[in-house]
Amino acid sequence: MEERVNRAPALNPANLLTLLRLVLVPVFAVYLLESRWSLAFAMFALAACTDFLDGWVARRFGWVTALGVFIDPMADKALQLTAFTLLALRGVCPDWVVVLAWARELLVVSGFTLLALVAHIKNVKTTLLGNAGTFAQMSALGLLLAARAFAWHPVVEPLALLVLALAVLLNFVSGLEYALRGFQAYDNRPPNGDAAG
Repeated sequence: MEERVNRAPALNPANLLTLLRLVLVPVFAVYLLESRWSLAFAMFALAACTDFLDGWVARRFGWVTALGVFIDPMADKALQLTAFTLLALRGVCPDWVVVLAWARELLVVSGFTLLALVAHIKNVKTTLLGNAGTFAQMSALGLLLAARAFAWHPVVEPLALLVLALAVLLNFVSGLEYALRGFQAYDNRPPNGDAAG
């Protein structure tokens, strides 16, 4: 959903929560690399909570800013792609899942960067499928980390990996949807440079 940007201070509580998520990413990465699964899960869960809270706080109190609109998806991508990459390096997550996750993000970022430069499209609304894919992916990563943190992995980890694979596939399809919408916006771009929903 497209956010209405206002003149709230850039360093408001919503954006500070998003910045906290960015700070938590390297801490999470260190714990994961050291196989400190309980702490890695705790950092991931805390970061995931900030993902929900920053958006709610921004909308509730009118703190949606250009900075927040820019750094919120960046923080999400940093957290999820770090988790995917390091889980694959630890042999927990299949390589093809990581490749698909990275390909989806590169597809979306590259496509809309090009459209912004060439077609002057500044705002692209998120879709229901995109939001569902991101939520499913975050939830599946959390379940996989919890399986290791609480020694549930003999039973829960196979289920978590299946859910994760389905979530990544769903998110990849949403990336294709964004690309299609982007090209449609390029063909039918309005004078003000906004992509219609």
